[in-house]
Amino acid sequence: MGDAPEISTLTMDQVTQLISQAKSAGANPLLVGIQMFNNLGQNVTLLGPTLALALTTSGVPVDPSLAPLLSALQNISKAGTHVNITLNRDTELSLKNTRIKFAKDTSFDVSDDASSPALNNIVGLAGHKLFWVNVQSIQLTPNQGRWSVSVKTPLKTIDFDLN
Repeated sequence: MGDAPEISTLTMDQVTQLISQAKSAGANPLLVGIQMFNNLGQNVTLLGPTLALALTTSGVPVDPSLAPLLSALQNISKAGTHVNITLNRDTELSLKNTRIKFAKDTSFDVSDDASSPALNNIVGLAGHKLFWVNVQSIQLTPNQGRWSVSVKTPLKTIDFDLN
C-alpha cells in the first residue's frame, strides 16, 4: 500500500468560507477566482453543484457569460499547487468580445505569491480573436491601486488593466 494523501471533498460550509476569504482580497472577480484556487487547500475536490450553490448563497453575482462554464463544471481538484478542472464537455463562451474555450480537462498551477497572483502552466484554455491561441499563463499585478493582467500565449503576451 502506498502513502498517497487522502483526497477530501469540500462541503458547502467550507466553500462559502473560501468564498468569503477570497472576497476579502478585493472585489475584482478574477482576483477572487485566483484567491479561491490558492485557498482550496491540499488534496481536495470541489464538486460543480456545490460551487454553484455556494456562489449563490454567498451573494456572488456570476456574470451571465460564465453560465455555460458553471453549468458544465463537474469538479475542481487540487493536489499541491496543481488544479484540475473537469467539465462534462468542452465549453466555449464569450468575454468582452473574445471567445474563450475550456477543454473538458483543463489544468494549471496556482502561484501562491499574494502580491502577484497567477495561473501558470495552463493546459486546455484558448482564446480567439482572429484564430485560436492557447493561453499559457495569467498573472495579476497591482498597478497604482488597480490590477493589471498579463495573459501569456505562445505568440505574445497581452497586457490590460482591469476595471
